[in-house]
Amino acid sequence: MSAGYFSLDGTDLVPDARAHSPWATDMLHGRLLGGLAARAIEKEFVDGGWRISRLTVDLFRPAAMKPVQIVTSTVRSGRRVRVVDAMMHCDGHEVGRVTAVVLATSEEPPGTIWRPVAEPWPDPESLPLPSDSTGAADDDGWLFRVAQGGFDSAVQSRVWTNDTVDLVAGESMSPVVRSAVSGDIACPLANSSDQGIFYINADYTMLLTRYPVGDWIGIEVAQQLQADGISIASATLVDRDGPFATSSGTSLARPPLA
Repeated sequence: MSAGYFSLDGTDLVPDARAHSPWATDMLHGRLLGGLAARAIEKEFVDGGWRISRLTVDLFRPAAMKPVQIVTSTVRSGRRVRVVDAMMHCDGHEVGRVTAVVLATSEEPPGTIWRPVAEPWPDPESLPLPSDSTGAADDDGWLFRVAQGGFDSAVQSRVWTNDTVDLVAGESMSPVVRSAVSGDIACPLANSSDQGIFYINADYTMLLTRYPVGDWIGIEVAQQLQADGISIASATLVDRDGPFATSSGTSLARPPLA
């Protein structure tokens, strides 16, 4: 890891130029806001034997390229369930809210449960550099390797992603934070067409059964439905050991990425 998308100045998280949205260079990328909230929740509310199992990120206002503040609060602190809110502030406005469900881990119960058979993925190192059309290029510290489809395709997509830049300078990105910044990509990937991306995220929800191992996270589109300028989409997240989470969200139609 090198540098950071943000640097810490007291309680302010000050963005680097690389933190901008692909939609506009004067806006922060929504995926990074989700990551900042996950970072704050993990630091304050997750200890041994507990795990963030649901993370809902509401992105209800564009965030300027200005310092961000995260304010957390406890909704419920139980013996096996904790519920936490995190408000995201930027430039004097509330720009988003994150609700996390933190669950106590335990031993697996007996019995066999049906689950879909996971298709094997090629190693990301075996895949070529993408032909980039969305501004997410390797020189920004955000790596993509396309196993199938991609951001300019009308087929079901499977993409590896890897951030080589710290979210906050000087802090290694934890597995759950890495998951949070990757989960936002599920909807744009699912909403990609052969003519561009015409939908922007309003929110996303991640459900995690475990945390990922390693730096590469795979995103496999599972579903996409749309009507009257509203899209819903979902994807499965994998690491080299297989599926570990899902991400789903709603999106609004808008002009395509340049």
